[in-house]
Amino acid sequence: MLEPSQSDLTAMEVATMRGLAEQAALAQQGETTLDVETLSARLRDVAQRGGPPELGAVLWELLSSGTLTTVRDRKGRSCRMLAVKALLKLDGPEARRLAPEDLTFGRTPTLAPPRWVLVISAALTTLGGLGTVVVSLVGHTMMSLAFHGSPIPPFSQFVAALTGGLTAWRALKLVIAPEARPSDLRALLLLAAAGGLLVTLEIPARMNGGPNGLLSPLLAALPAALTAVFFRASGIPFRGNT
Repeated sequence: MLEPSQSDLTAMEVATMRGLAEQAALAQQGETTLDVETLSARLRDVAQRGGPPELGAVLWELLSSGTLTTVRDRKGRSCRMLAVKALLKLDGPEARRLAPEDLTFGRTPTLAPPRWVLVISAALTTLGGLGTVVVSLVGHTMMSLAFHGSPIPPFSQFVAALTGGLTAWRALKLVIAPEARPSDLRALLLLAAAGGLLVTLEIPARMNGGPNGLLSPLLAALPAALTAVFFRASGIPFRGNT
């Protein structure tokens, strides 16, 4: 039985990578599921030992498409970072066309928390958001009835409940599919800042006997900020095309 020639092996290697690149593009459009582990293994192999120059064009197209922005394998390794390292290893003309942000992304080691850490953090943010809603509305109403006050929460408590509800909804998306986009990161930071601002604005009113539930927005704000930090540490940029 004849062994495949070097040209045949090169063609097979390029065809395999091109097939994975096409699969990534279709997965981004929701038409199929990307085999992330196989893609990660192929990219790591090229990044370690190199490969045929023809792979450079495939990797360049893969990075230019933006389909790897949020793709990570089971161990939290960024496929975008691996693709950059693989392209740099090939040292072809495509490597010199890399965008500065890709070069920075590929050369700067990033702390990549395991997937389960991201999921748990997002789940705690979801619970914290729901807790803000309960304390702001239900808790205030029960306390008011107990002390013969107005059962209708003030406007500030409705705003806190809305912030908590939005935080829970945004975090729940990350529990179901922990592949954050830059928009998710920005939303979590914005909601965390909004929760902190609400607490700050309510301090004078609370000192004068204002509404209960002063600290309720922090139930959502603190875990939201922590989740945003985790996802940022995992390589999700603040800005992106996805």
